[in-house]
Amino acid sequence: MVGQALEGLRVLVVEDELLISLLIEDILADRHCAVIGPFDRLAGALQAAKAEAFDLAVLDVNVAGEKVYPVAEILAARCIPFLFLSGYGQAAVPKNRPEWRVCKKPFRLEDLVTMLEAQMDRA
Repeated sequence: MVGQALEGLRVLVVEDELLISLLIEDILADRHCAVIGPFDRLAGALQAAKAEAFDLAVLDVNVAGEKVYPVAEILAARCIPFLFLSGYGQAAVPKNRPEWRVCKKPFRLEDLVTMLEAQMDRA
């Protein structure tokens, strides 16, 4: 079953669009994940990235007009897998970080879950 590999994980969510945030929370809750956040501002996301314990993260690239890359750098340093969400697809990734993955908005539920599972497999 798709999503079973996510069961029991603690997932940081950084998303400033309420409806998308609620959708992600529902997707994760259906897979028995604990959601950390969601955070809709970079300052809170940075603090959580540094201090919270979690297994995986979903990061909107543009959070209230600010790029989420500093959060991604912290997660990379902590060896915590993450997935970006962006309407620009892989083009949203900094050129010096081609290994970072993006789920293109709008996304299908199955695609998001499959990509999150793949991030966990790579970790």
